[in-house]
Amino acid sequence: MFQFRHLLSAGASLSLSLLAFPPVHAQAIRSTAEVPHSIISLAPAPRPQGQLLARNAKEATFEHVPSNYHVFAAATAGEDAGVETLRLNFAAETRLTKIQSKNKDFVVEAGGTCHEGNSYKSGDSCSVQVRFNPQGPGHRSGSLSIAHSAEVTPMFVGLTGNGYGPILSFTPSQIVTVPGTVSANVGTIKSATNLSVDGGDILYIPDVGNNLIKKIDSTGTIATVSPVFATPQSLVADSAGILYSANVPGSTYYFSIFFPWGVQSSYGTAYVSGSCTPSTPCPLSTVGLSQPANMSIDPYDNLFFEERTKGAAEMPVANMAGGSGNLNLWYLTNQFVYTSGSPASFAVDNSQNLFNFYSWGTSTCFLQAEPAYNAEYSPVAKRVAGAANCGFSGDGGLARSAEISSKVGQIAFDIAGNLYFADAGNQRIRRIDATTGIISTIAGNGTAGYAGDGSSATTANISNPTGVAVDSQGQVYILSSAPTAGTTQVVRKVNTLGYWNYGSQLIKATSAVKVFTVSNTGNSTMTLASAAALTGANASDFSIDPTTTNCVLTAGATLAAGQTCYIGIKFTPAAAGSRTANLTLMDNTVTGSNNIRLNGTGTLPLPTMTITAPATGATVKAGVATTFSVTVTSTSTTKPTGTVTFKVNGANVGSPVTLSSTGTASTTFTESSAATYTLSAVYSGDVNYSTVTVTKSQVVSAAVKAVSKVLVSRGLTAFASCGLPTLQVRVSTAAGDSPTGVVLLKSGNSTLNSATLTRGVASLAPGRLPVGAHSLVASYEGDSQHMPAVSAPITLVVPETQAACTAPRPPTRRLLGSR
Repeated sequence: MFQFRHLLSAGASLSLSLLAFPPVHAQAIRSTAEVPHSIISLAPAPRPQGQLLARNAKEATFEHVPSNYHVFAAATAGEDAGVETLRLNFAAETRLTKIQSKNKDFVVEAGGTCHEGNSYKSGDSCSVQVRFNPQGPGHRSGSLSIAHSAEVTPMFVGLTGNGYGPILSFTPSQIVTVPGTVSANVGTIKSATNLSVDGGDILYIPDVGNNLIKKIDSTGTIATVSPVFATPQSLVADSAGILYSANVPGSTYYFSIFFPWGVQSSYGTAYVSGSCTPSTPCPLSTVGLSQPANMSIDPYDNLFFEERTKGAAEMPVANMAGGSGNLNLWYLTNQFVYTSGSPASFAVDNSQNLFNFYSWGTSTCFLQAEPAYNAEYSPVAKRVAGAANCGFSGDGGLARSAEISSKVGQIAFDIAGNLYFADAGNQRIRRIDATTGIISTIAGNGTAGYAGDGSSATTANISNPTGVAVDSQGQVYILSSAPTAGTTQVVRKVNTLGYWNYGSQLIKATSAVKVFTVSNTGNSTMTLASAAALTGANASDFSIDPTTTNCVLTAGATLAAGQTCYIGIKFTPAAAGSRTANLTLMDNTVTGSNNIRLNGTGTLPLPTMTITAPATGATVKAGVATTFSVTVTSTSTTKPTGTVTFKVNGANVGSPVTLSSTGTASTTFTESSAATYTLSAVYSGDVNYSTVTVTKSQVVSAAVKAVSKVLVSRGLTAFASCGLPTLQVRVSTAAGDSPTGVVLLKSGNSTLNSATLTRGVASLAPGRLPVGAHSLVASYEGDSQHMPAVSAPITLVVPETQAACTAPRPPTRRLLGSR
């Protein structure tokens, strides 16, 4: 009959300390399970009691396991726990052909009397020596397969026991995609909503869209559970590895049990309303199920699930094995009806506390929790995470002060009792520390997508994460949308390799500190075998920051189960290029060590490079050689050296030019047509400075025409008492057009006068000149269409009479010079 559970008083504060309630049994049902008939049977053996079975009070006691199961004494993961003897009895003559363990938790050792190839008669018995070698903490489940000549189906022996060990989990850690869940960039899973992990670390996926239940073992191999489950909605494994699934082949939901020895039983009663309470439970065969979802099981094999009409239900399954026994359920009250419209988040922890997601529109979003007793008799729940507002905030603080989205998927727990949930609306997986109640993001950067594999999980893109599960190694599995659009999904895994990429950092300059969260997610104390050490190719580039580090990293330091500490690491690259290192913790975990992988790229400082010519706005003509020059400078006392490559529209202009001692380099270029060109200069860099590229746009005007003639003739004015005759200058081209612009009349380097051309002609007076002969030229300065030109020299003689300003003489018109 139902036993009393610990009651949380109404005035008590509910945080994740709920996870530490004293364990009691929801329904203490003991029975001898019906097992597959075989001529070989497992002889009864005493089962461990007390601390030999479970070192912590809230762990599985395996009281209900079927008669073909052997329960081992509790063992520490990775340590020699000795062997136990399993005795086999024979009811008929047969020959053993194969004795095989199904997983690494249970190892068949030499020394038994059962041997492959030996024959045994009716009434004989033999022994098998099996070592319990748990690969992780928590309840472990496995099996022996004993094939023999008398029967086609091997005899099944279930194996189970509690394992103990520390697990180090880092945030951030590396994220990868589980092989087999994606093919050619398309997910292999459809319309699934949740995941489940059993005591052998096998991951189960109720693949709704493909009407299958898939499983992935520790080797990464993906397979299908057989026989096939039709349209599985949700699945969970109990302490003996027995699977329970809610399924819907049509309008009727049914309940299915799959036993590790390959037997399936189903219960397909159509749903009818009933008043089902803990004191008066209803047989499942009379009421059926109404849209069950999110199955979850406690250590005592009491099954909980969401249910459309009442919100949630409870159903002990400890008396179920081999398809026999009665299934009775009762409904849970009040707090769970808010999710009944569309089954969403619901889970039970190891202390029989129930958690679910509550939302009201888009304004109120939070996770709430209550003991199972309250859910049955006194519906009082407390808020665990979220607030009156929906959104995203609060990482690094108390979960009760954080905001979560209006779309939340599966809830799961690790061995230490930390809570994980799929904050699907925020495209993140978040974690609530069981000891402190602090919330953090362990995967997802808030952007929907499929990117980031091989790097930090907290910087990765994930899309619509609905399912989450945690195995005994502390690895977190995420069910999310696949790389391409559509309904397909993949499973991604946050492994136990701490990971951070510091990106680009100037050499000899120190980065911002990256703080890693270090959590013991196992069920026993972690102890360092030696001091933590930075190792790898560039170990000296990384250093532990004492200000942000509170983990003790010396030999003998400990971290209790469920506890968290922090390690801050900074990056100071000594040289340019990729830089890598590992922070290695040698410890007493199953693997013997744990690592944080550190990556970064050292970069050289950038000098300042400026294009000095052609100047901004300078006129550049097609067909005319133009100077292209730069300066490369730095505020440092070390001057940049190296070369500069000049380019016009991406094409190199000559060979690279070596920088001068003052940091300058130049070349010339000539373009044949008018257009807008891109000028670029590429500095090669040196041992002290990085490469730099600068560009600018330059307009090159159309090519100018050559001037064929500049003619100077004597004007019509004769010598006057106060000056010389005016000179006429005519500028012409072969095309016959009239250049514009300015003409200068020059004597040597002196400009005597200037005038503007009008229809190609200008008149200039040389002014008063000394008596004697003078050589003069007319210099045409050019315009936008014509090149500059200079006349041939002309000689102008100033007579002595000019000095006395004599009477004017009749003008003489003659050509003085041309070119």
